[in-house]
Amino acid sequence: MAVLIIACPCALGLATPTALMVGTGRGAQLGLLIKGPQILESTRRVDTIVLDKTGTVTDGRMTLAGVTTAPDIERDLALRLVGALEDASEHPIAQAIAKAARGEHPVLPRVETFQNAEGLGVTGVVDGHALVVGRPAFLLDWAMPLPDTLQAARRDAEALGQTAIAAGWDGEARAVFIVADTIKPTSAEAMAP
Repeated sequence: MAVLIIACPCALGLATPTALMVGTGRGAQLGLLIKGPQILESTRRVDTIVLDKTGTVTDGRMTLAGVTTAPDIERDLALRLVGALEDASEHPIAQAIAKAARGEHPVLPRVETFQNAEGLGVTGVVDGHALVVGRPAFLLDWAMPLPDTLQAARRDAEALGQTAIAAGWDGEARAVFIVADTIKPTSAEAMAP
């Protein structure tokens, strides 16, 4: 673009649109979609930014961050049973639990009567145990309230921005699986003081 300026009463008359165009272009190079120069100009009034963390600030790959079990349940048993059931699901959170289970148990038990309750969780039979895995409210629908220790683990995880998946079998809530996403190194650098 060639511009010949003979007389300009205000340098901002040319500089402002050029800066907005450059800012919009640079945002596009960095993967930011800016609807138009007016939007970029109005950002001076922004006092809060809310991001969808999955895939934007984070890697977008969920991993199992921890397992809390009821006092009489071994972590190994909980991971094997729940991992087998979650392996039958395509949900990213379920796949994170299944991947961790396969890491410790290369051969998972067979699942019978698998059912997916969309947005709530899954049910099925693994090694003769009737499992219910999903949101704590889903377990409550099956008359399996979380005991205090599991409820505390759920609250602690959610306070950290992690996802808590409740698991119960044979009529009792038995474990909480904590699933999280890893913050991208570039995002972590941006958040550092």
